[in-house]
Amino acid sequence: MKLSKAFKSLALLVGSIALTGCFMAPGADLTPNNQSELYHLVDINEATVLPEPVTRVNMADTLGGESDEMYQYRVGPHDVLNIRVWNHPELSTSMVISGAPAANSKEASGIDRGQVNSEGVEVQADGYFFYPFAGMVQASGRTVDAIRRELTGKLAKFVKEPQVSVRVQEFNSQKAQVLGEVENPGPLPITSKPTRVLTAFSLAGGLTEEADKSEAKLIRGGKARTIDMASLFDGDLTQNVILRDGDVLNIDNNRFRQIVIMGEVNKVAAMPYDQRGMSLNNALVAASGISQNYSNAKGVYILRNGKAGDKATIYRLDMTNATALLLAERFPLKARDIVYVDTAGVARWNRVINQILPSMSFISATTAF
Repeated sequence: MKLSKAFKSLALLVGSIALTGCFMAPGADLTPNNQSELYHLVDINEATVLPEPVTRVNMADTLGGESDEMYQYRVGPHDVLNIRVWNHPELSTSMVISGAPAANSKEASGIDRGQVNSEGVEVQADGYFFYPFAGMVQASGRTVDAIRRELTGKLAKFVKEPQVSVRVQEFNSQKAQVLGEVENPGPLPITSKPTRVLTAFSLAGGLTEEADKSEAKLIRGGKARTIDMASLFDGDLTQNVILRDGDVLNIDNNRFRQIVIMGEVNKVAAMPYDQRGMSLNNALVAASGISQNYSNAKGVYILRNGKAGDKATIYRLDMTNATALLLAERFPLKARDIVYVDTAGVARWNRVINQILPSMSFISATTAF
């Protein structure tokens, strides 16, 4: 008698769930219709896909491939120069210049002789520096070789066949900024050795895990240009450009351009969007495919928000036949798309049953007393 009551209770519970439909069943039921005021429903077919599979497109701007051999550093204000006159240490920047005569007292008047010291000679804000026996020498905008030749000519009036060497001891005049998703964002000095994009990221501590590794932005002269990081990492060194004074190199966070894959897939995932080109198949592969046990293959959806004031669009693909894979390879995804795989009705029902079984065990246990 007690057992009969238990089965009646169970039957009543199952019946009530069946009567209320599947809205109580675990798992979302995404069944859009064509009459919604919130979105357009579009079936993916030959008319809505590209005529050929999605291929990657090079998005980079051509910035020119300046070689290291052609690169020349030009001195600027506040750079510190190390100057040596061979066999004449008293004329080198290692000397103490107090009391040293100037080639032209009029030129030397008002000059801060402290700019020449044991550490070197600093280029002043006006681009000139004062040097004993040479007077005022223009440095800003010139190479060290040009400065060396001028110093050699001026010192030749006082020293027979002077042998002069000039090098930059401190690089203070020129900087590039590395910003965004790097470990140590901030300024990097431009030096006599060319600083390229990969070098800049390395000096900044490398990219973070959240970095958008598909592209970076290089702002030069008020214009934003694209560095194709994906191609660069693949070995395209034309993207590894030399940075210049005032450049801003920024790499963004990938969360602003992720594609979310959810629903009845083998692995829910959020994958970085590659604007060079991504297909629906790429997303499904990233999620390790759709679940063979729980998915509704007729309901693979791509949810795409519209612009402000526009309806969203929901694309629907029936993947119950092999031709759907060809369509998926030709369907291009966009940043912030949501790929959702619907749940099969039988899967929702099985989940209901799995929730009922503990209740049945409990009822059976109570009727045993």
